[in-house]
Amino acid sequence: FFSSRRRHTSKLVTGVQTCALPILLGVLDGWTIGAHGVWLDDADLAILKAKGTGLSHCPSSNMKLSSGVARVGKILEMGIPMGLGTDGVAGSNNDHDMLEEVDLACKLQKVTTGDPQALPAEQAFAMATIIGARALGLEKEIGSIEAGKRADLIALRLDSAHAAPMYNVYSHLAYALKGSDVTDVMVNGRQIVTGGRLITVDVPEILAKAAEYKTKIARSLALTGK
Repeated sequence: FFSSRRRHTSKLVTGVQTCALPILLGVLDGWTIGAHGVWLDDADLAILKAKGTGLSHCPSSNMKLSSGVARVGKILEMGIPMGLGTDGVAGSNNDHDMLEEVDLACKLQKVTTGDPQALPAEQAFAMATIIGARALGLEKEIGSIEAGKRADLIALRLDSAHAAPMYNVYSHLAYALKGSDVTDVMVNGRQIVTGGRLITVDVPEILAKAAEYKTKIARSLALTGK
C-alpha cells in the first residue's frame, strides 16, 4: 500500500489522509511494512515514524507503472527504515535483480531532485542490506556480516569487462555489477547458488512450468481481448 494514486482515492472516499485510514483500521498497530511510499506527505511520514512502520522502495516498479517517486532522502533523514524491493514480475517488474534496484534507486533520486549527490551508492547499498533488515524488524538477525547473525552471503565475479576497473566498492556494486555477476549465494548458512548455478531447485522443471503458464495466460488474454 501507500502507492500509486490511491492517496487521492483514500481522501476522496474516506476524507482522511493516506496513513490515517490504516490507523483507523488498526493496520499499523502491529509490525507493518508499506510498499512503495510514493504518495506520502510530511503528515503521513510523521505517522509512520511514530508507529515504527518500515517501507520498501521499488524503483523499477514505480518507473514502469509511472506510479510516482518516493522521497527517499526525506524518509531516511527522518529515521524511517526504507529497504529495497523488486515488487513482482506480474506486470510491475520483469525481474528480481536487486543490484538493478540499487542502481535505479540512486539514479531516480538524482534525476528527480536535480542533485547528483542525492542517495549515494553506499546509502543505497545499505537500503538493500542493513536498513532493509531494520524495515523488516530483523536487524539483529540479518543485514550485515556479524558474529551471531545468520550467514547470508553472496559472492560476485569481478573478471568481466564491465566490472573493471574498480575504484570504489560501493559505486561498483551500484553502477557496474549486475545480478548475473553473482556466483554464489548462501542463506542462513545454506548454499543455494554455486558457480552461478541454482542447486536447490530443478531449473528445467521450473522453466517448463513457466512455459505452461505462459500458454494459459496468452489464451486467457486472447479470450478477454486484452
